[in-house]
Amino acid sequence: MPRPIRVLVADDSSLLRRLLCDAIREVDGVEVVAEAADGAEAIDGVRAHEPGVVVLDLQMPVMGGLQALQRLRANGLGSHVIVLTNHADAVYRSACLEAGANHFFDKSAGIDRVLEVLRQMTQGEA
Repeated sequence: MPRPIRVLVADDSSLLRRLLCDAIREVDGVEVVAEAADGAEAIDGVRAHEPGVVVLDLQMPVMGGLQALQRLRANGLGSHVIVLTNHADAVYRSACLEAGANHFFDKSAGIDRVLEVLRQMTQGEA
């Protein structure tokens, strides 16, 4: 049996973070290993838990998601990064993809897109 895909969820909204983590836990072959309320916590969590996937919000206190993504990639992070944000305009999308995000989704589309990527990853498709 393959190892589960390890996920870190970073979002400053504790409610959204909880909803997202609960939904991710329902996906077979996936486990949430850490949560973060800001970009600095996300970086610490990646170092401590080595997740295969990081779900990252952009607008967070202390350090935003884009800056955290840039630092993680500069430090050689190989994790799959899914940006999930309310700021889904073309400028943010371009900046995130250029910085190394694998996916960029608008929160208004719901978390279904994130869950679909995770399901695909468990099947070796993403």
